[in-house]
Amino acid sequence: MDETPHPNVILPAIVVSLLLFAGVFWAYQSAKNSTSHIVLPGGITYVGPTPTTGTPDSRKQETEGKIPIPPDTKLVERKGVLFPYSFFYPETLSLGVFPNDPYDGITVFYPGTDANTNIFFRVENLTKLGKRAYIGKPMEYANTWWKDYAWKGVSKVTTFTNKNGLTGYRASYVNDKGETPYDHVFFEVPKRNDLIIWISGKLFAPAVFNQLIDTVKWQ
Repeated sequence: MDETPHPNVILPAIVVSLLLFAGVFWAYQSAKNSTSHIVLPGGITYVGPTPTTGTPDSRKQETEGKIPIPPDTKLVERKGVLFPYSFFYPETLSLGVFPNDPYDGITVFYPGTDANTNIFFRVENLTKLGKRAYIGKPMEYANTWWKDYAWKGVSKVTTFTNKNGLTGYRASYVNDKGETPYDHVFFEVPKRNDLIIWISGKLFAPAVFNQLIDTVKWQ
């Protein structure tokens, strides 16, 4: 009995195998080249920029180590969901957003840390936050922002302009150990003095943070 596969069986099998291989290869390439933009599921606790109680846990979050980023890491663009901002960040970072967040907050997912306390970028609405007194006074806002959080004071606030022409205020706040572990940046929003972009350097090495804030743009 001849057990040699019939040509009519071999050809379809080869075609199917090639299609499967092509599909797997395409999926691999897409996964390798894509960046992470995770939307947090229901049940999250982040509800916007609310004051902390200054508990030991919250103070610990202020002094966590920086996320390691290789110096030759490619930068990719991130655009806002509700607001027309954009910035470039290292593609190795896994970013996440919060559903229905009116402040367009962005967090980082990293092993051993809490995504709810890793918020590093948001658009603060001074009206919604009950901060109308600071509308049109971004320098004063940066100088007093620490009072609502687990900081003990302000060390300094300096004014600068990034490469895209945004006016920013770089603030160093003092923790309960008398240290200034990282900087915060507040950007004015063109033609919207009721909005301020807030960015935290808590998770990033200074070089990475400086690179990020220099690429922030408002369309």
